[in-house]
Amino acid sequence: MDKQELCPICGEGHVTDHVDQVESEYKGQKKLLPLHYRLCDVCHSDFAGTKESKLNKRGVMAFRKSVDGLLTGTEICALRDKYKLTQSQAAKLFGGGPVAFSKYENDDVAQSESMDKLLRLVRRSESAFWELVEECGMASEFSKEKVIATASISSNVVLMENYRADQQRSPSTVTFRPYGQEGAKRWK
Repeated sequence: MDKQELCPICGEGHVTDHVDQVESEYKGQKKLLPLHYRLCDVCHSDFAGTKESKLNKRGVMAFRKSVDGLLTGTEICALRDKYKLTQSQAAKLFGGGPVAFSKYENDDVAQSESMDKLLRLVRRSESAFWELVEECGMASEFSKEKVIATASISSNVVLMENYRADQQRSPSTVTFRPYGQEGAKRWK
């Protein structure tokens, strides 16, 4: 049998969870956000406990991050998944503290603009990610069996660098120079 929680206000009624949509405004932008609360069936008091307050705060923070043009928690989580990073590894690599990425991903706090720019750079450029990994001395934390190829483009020259299982640069660096339209036709 399911036990219902007694109302902490009147002590007689039982409380049930409710969600309504309320309009929120931030920097001139409006959006309907979910408002989580509990309602007593006897005294009709409505209130938000710890769980509901956390959900409400996260909804507001996600809205503010989107208005401010910052990556959302979902986007940050997807970036971390792309590179198969734990939250702890992401914090070590990008900074922000030991539980920063949990807070960013759950929309508990907004990341700084500089953190957001770094995350966007790494999301766009895999080579920037691997350079940061090397810079932070974290190469040993990644799969030893995985061979990773990165490419960086610099004025019509594509430089391919191979990374071995031990994450050391291969002695052979290959440079490809584009032939232009005429050269490309020869290879069709």
